[in-house]
Amino acid sequence: MTRTRTRTLIVVAAAVLVLVVVGAIVFVVPNLRGGEDTDTAAPPTSAEPTPDPGTSELNTGATGFGIPDADLSGRTVMVPNNPAGQPLPQRDPTGPRTECTPDGAPVTSPEGVMIQRNFGVSTLYSETDGPSRFDGLVLAGYSRTPQGAALAAANFAPRIAARGAVAVEAGQKLFLFDESPVANPVFDPAEVEKESAKPVRSEPAALRAPMAFRVLSCSDSFAVVELALIGDVDDNGRRLQQPQYNGLRYNMAWDEGTWKVRPNERAEFGPYDSLDGFTRWAL
Repeated sequence: MTRTRTRTLIVVAAAVLVLVVVGAIVFVVPNLRGGEDTDTAAPPTSAEPTPDPGTSELNTGATGFGIPDADLSGRTVMVPNNPAGQPLPQRDPTGPRTECTPDGAPVTSPEGVMIQRNFGVSTLYSETDGPSRFDGLVLAGYSRTPQGAALAAANFAPRIAARGAVAVEAGQKLFLFDESPVANPVFDPAEVEKESAKPVRSEPAALRAPMAFRVLSCSDSFAVVELALIGDVDDNGRRLQQPQYNGLRYNMAWDEGTWKVRPNERAEFGPYDSLDGFTRWAL
């Protein structure tokens, strides 16, 4: 994959730049200003995932998995019977782990990470940090930790890339706007109707789950997460001898019991020749 093509893919997938376009919906995102209102709710406890009632063909409530697949990096991709996904039973982490530190040490990966294909796009789940449930068509139930923030960041672009009603709901629920939401086109009835009428993606997308992540700074209410996306094939699909990694940076804020995406003036960083300083997912 060439540098130009990779850059284009990253900018589109990020959906966190000043201007973000997803289909016919244009999200006009104001610049970051001031502090954050924080939610003081306790982090999720270990529990079985809450089943969704499954009231639509997009979130059927079906459980279990079909025949697995693999991505271009050779990683197993599970295909749930529910197109919206299959949250995993949650448990406490095994032993101590590194979370937010003053010296910026790499944080520990969530445990029991699984790549699933949801609405045709690779999506990350874990056994320790969520997502553990649905909120309509979007994923919820992330732990209030940097691990939870990293998973939520990784799963934002896949929901936007799903198109249609899923993209609309993700934009409305997972963006944290500075101004009143009703002032943004994503809440305009005409725009919502136009995008909702589009079919939700069902065919597999080429966008792979991030290879790794790092947390540049964090607290219990805000985290700066950088995801490492691999570029290891050219435009003709030939494998490159030396892969490169492009960083996709998200500002994540804890709001109303979940991690949401804050506006970010710059989303793309790198390229990097290695994953030094990043944490690989514990797949």
